[in-house]
Amino acid sequence: MKRLSTWASLLAGAGMVLSISASHAGTASEAIAQAEADLAAAQQASAVWRLLDPATGGAAVPLGKLLKTAKAKLEANEESEAIRIAEKISWAAHAGIAQSEAQKSAAPFYF
Repeated sequence: MKRLSTWASLLAGAGMVLSISASHAGTASEAIAQAEADLAAAQQASAVWRLLDPATGGAAVPLGKLLKTAKAKLEANEESEAIRIAEKISWAAHAGIAQSEAQKSAAPFYF
């Protein structure tokens, strides 16, 4: 029964990821605002990931630093790049929350 709840959580997380990619943000500022809200939710759930991205030199950086990069891209009038980064932040925040929920009751299993 425990395994079913884990699979259900993983499916819910996959559904969130698909819904995020289907709902393309209208403007970069809207995408960044959504990314900020998603990051705040991930921070509250203690589920913040680090991501690799070419915009940060290919190093693994926390989502907060990636958000700063998206804001800098917006100020530099690179709107498409800002949207790409903001959507990646939103995806990672939702995926981190889903992972946290799926593994909330994780424990070793002994035969």
